[in-house]
Parts: sequence; C-alpha cells; structure tokens
Amino acid sequence: MKGELLHAERKLAEREFRITPQRRTILKVLRSHQNRHLTAEQIYRIARAQGFKLGLATVYRTLMDLERLGLVARLEIGKGPARYELTPTHTQPHYHLVCLRCGRIFEVTASIPEDFQKIIAQNQNFAISDRSIEVFGYCEACRSK
Repeated sequence: MKGELLHAERKLAEREFRITPQRRTILKVLRSHQNRHLTAEQIYRIARAQGFKLGLATVYRTLMDLERLGLVARLEIGKGPARYELTPTHTQPHYHLVCLRCGRIFEVTASIPEDFQKIIAQNQNFAISDRSIEVFGYCEACRSK
C-alpha cells in the first residue's frame, strides 16, 4: 500500500498538484477496497465513516483530477453510476466480468493475443493505444439462484 501511495504522491508532485488530505484519503479508500469498484458516493460514505471530513463534490472533483493524472480509472459499465479503481502501477492488463443480475464486477488478469489486436487494428485502420474489455453475463452465485 505504501508503494502505491508513494507512486501516486510522486505523480501528483510531478504535475504540480498538491498532495491534499482529500486526495490522500480518496487514494487510501480506493487502495483499501481494491477488490471492489467503488462509486463516488461509496468512496464518500467510506471516508466519512472512517472519520475523514470531505464533501461529495470534493470526491467528484478529486476523482476527475486523479483520472486526468492516470492514477484512477473510471469504469462506465451499464446504466448505473461510474465506478472507480486505482490504476495499477504495473503494466499487466486486466479486464472486467460484469454480472447482469447483481452488478458485481470481477477482475480477470489476462492478455489478449497480440494477433487479435493486430487484426482489429488492421481491419479498422485503427492505432490501438489502450484497451478496456468488459464481458457481461451471470456470476456463479446468481446462476445458482
């Protein structure tokens, strides 16, 4: 956890952003809930429950700043609110499995075969700079209901 927070603080300082208590708090909340993809409202409630004083508007503004800096990724999945996760400090890609019934999001660390990316890029005359894949279906718990 310390390493990721230090990385984030260095990145903030490089871009001449102050390392405010609010930014540090939001990064800590996201880090301590890495197995979940939190909404801004969830981040706000968790931070408040832990005794941190910040407003919901501050959470939204801070998430926008952290996203612009590449420290936080915004996930627009389905019709619900955007969800956020820390951008990993490593370069291994991951993808999301989204349950259509309960809304849970599962991360899968895998790589897309290089020739798949090349075929898509060539067929569409498109230069891929980043990728995000969401696969929709039903999780094991929802299928057993």
